Amino acid sequence: MHNLTTADRIAMYVGGGLVLLGTFAIGLLEMLLGSGHPVDGEGQIVHEALIPLEIRSYIILAGLLLWGLYAIYRLIGTTPARAETV
Repeated sequence: MHNLTTADRIAMYVGGGLVLLGTFAIGLLEMLLGSGHPVDGEGQIVHEALIPLEIRSYIILAGLLLWGLYAIYRLIGTTPARAETV
């Protein structure tokens, strides 16, 4: 972990931050400040989220997409380490 490149840091901090924001932070916010789940006249639960589920999904997807692009970069853009012969 001591030889991190800029691409490594971007993938770890931005990609991981987006995934954590979309899953943990928004989930915690919904639990603490979210509205209740009232039942309408037909017995259906009405779920009104503070942050729309589409936006939350796009945040998580952006983090996963960044991780995927980073994996492709590491696979194609870097040279493998060579084994040293003794």
